[in-house]
Amino acid sequence: MTEEWDFDQTEELEENEQDVINYRISSYPADITLKGYEDKWNKRQLTIPDFQRNYVWDQVKASKLIESFLLGLPVPGVFLYKDRSTNKLAVIDGQQRILSAIRFFRNEFDEKIFRLKNVLPKWEGKTYLELDEPDRFQLDDTVLRATVVQQLDPADDSSIYHIFERLNTGGINLNPMEIRKCVYYGKVFDKLEQLNENHKWRAIIAKDKIDKRLRDVELILRILALYEDWESYSKPMKGFMNRFMASKKRLSSDHLDSELDILTEKFNSTCDIILDHLPNRPFHLRGRINYAAMDSIFVGIMRLERVPSDIDERYNTLVNDEDFIRLASISTSDESTLHARFSRAYSILSE
Repeated sequence: MTEEWDFDQTEELEENEQDVINYRISSYPADITLKGYEDKWNKRQLTIPDFQRNYVWDQVKASKLIESFLLGLPVPGVFLYKDRSTNKLAVIDGQQRILSAIRFFRNEFDEKIFRLKNVLPKWEGKTYLELDEPDRFQLDDTVLRATVVQQLDPADDSSIYHIFERLNTGGINLNPMEIRKCVYYGKVFDKLEQLNENHKWRAIIAKDKIDKRLRDVELILRILALYEDWESYSKPMKGFMNRFMASKKRLSSDHLDSELDILTEKFNSTCDIILDHLPNRPFHLRGRINYAAMDSIFVGIMRLERVPSDIDERYNTLVNDEDFIRLASISTSDESTLHARFSRAYSILSE
């Protein structure tokens, strides 16, 4: 049976309708030579984001690309994202082309020596160092044009997020959380993935296996973002979660560590309470996870100063409350609906 992971259809539709973008990015062409890419790779200025698939070309396909460069044939350009705080370049699109050239310069292909294969006879079987000098110069100086995009406002990553979302290249259709893993990589994302391994959390969502597409990690992000400040929530939910990630990225290392420690303790202790006091699959209303019920109940418990002895009875009252069920079923991402849902949940769960 296929596991249900989608948001409730009403919320998903509203998210798409409200996805209005105010672009604050710049882009420019960069004529980078193949040797230039290798130099940036060696200096760790050029990176492959975690969401990208692995290098998948075989030696013949990579050799054909090198042959195209040697023949001076046109090769499609690549897209790079420049992080203004570090000046590092992340490959949005073009990993296979860039790494094929780098591998040839470095004379390596997996565990083998990179010898050209199925190319013109004068180059067949040759490594980079075995090419004639004019051919090496030709390859060194060949330009693989890049389109470099960067955020105009270093404090606002929203437009770059949407650039990744719309390009959505590299052979896979990226979902929002996979894009966040690239745009907001670092301690916060590492912490989300760590929390996702909590066996009590996995029991609560009734999913033994870690989801390869990060949808379980996104649930944790949703909970933490709303725990921290649901009162200031504005739709779309996707943008609200992005702003949470961006705000953490701007913190100093010590401040961020302190905040993550607090969030970790709150999240894990709430998992303990839910698993110990609530019924199995407490958020699987009508057979599937209801994200709106989950976020408000989970956050409501996280915010309790003291857990009532009858928390199980309060939970039962809440999930049988007509107003709460309506707020968790219709227009769930609207500001007014979410605020009312969270207020209702907390009022019933607290003393």
